[in-house]
Amino acid sequence: MSSPSEGPLRPPLFCGCLVDLMPAEVSAHFQNPDVGMLEWRLDLSCRKTTVKAVEAALPRLTGSDRHPVLATNRPVREGGSFDGTESKRLEVLEKAVDAGAEWVDLEWDVSEETVRAFRSRGARALLSHHDFNTTPDARSLQNMVSLLASKGPHAIKMVTLARHPEDNLRVLELISFARDEFNIDVVAFCMGPLGRWSRPASLLLGSPWTYVRLEGQGAAAPGQFTAREMRGVLAALQGAPDA
Repeated sequence: MSSPSEGPLRPPLFCGCLVDLMPAEVSAHFQNPDVGMLEWRLDLSCRKTTVKAVEAALPRLTGSDRHPVLATNRPVREGGSFDGTESKRLEVLEKAVDAGAEWVDLEWDVSEETVRAFRSRGARALLSHHDFNTTPDARSLQNMVSLLASKGPHAIKMVTLARHPEDNLRVLELISFARDEFNIDVVAFCMGPLGRWSRPASLLLGSPWTYVRLEGQGAAAPGQFTAREMRGVLAALQGAPDA
């Protein structure tokens, strides 16, 4: 991944969300031309089938003939669907990384030791925090970024629910804040109807990627664009023809 110092000069990277799929269906999207990266929501696949079925499908990640994959096993406490024990949740992620997933999404409250353990397995760690109810004040958001950065991830994800248009500004400011203070990338945007515009704006401000909905798939979060929609919005914002 490009250095954080490159900021908004990086080409936009779309991360397509694989949600609510049968495990056997996942590999059909590994070379999707609309995106350059994929997030496999393991917790949603577990809900669709069973944990054992998902684990049996993880070897599909082995090999290089696919986009880079971010493995996510979101627990119920963070708005996800995995309701098993924390040790089992992390075990599924470990198996995904061992099978070849390049990135792993870890919740904000995991220990620094857990982050180190995944890094030692060769994964790039994304440490994420979600607020599905509101957008905290700027100081609280910056304090959370500081906490996450202290645990040694490769990148941070900060997502909140926009209840007012100005909420987007506080969240988007975290991209430059983290780059200047900690030299670390931040994926930052707001969910919900009032937060939709923050998704393309985050790329223009230096976010390493943004999440998009794949054709035929549901949205992983409220306000998510399809890849085609996102490409059109970015083209309009940048004054370029819609490719």
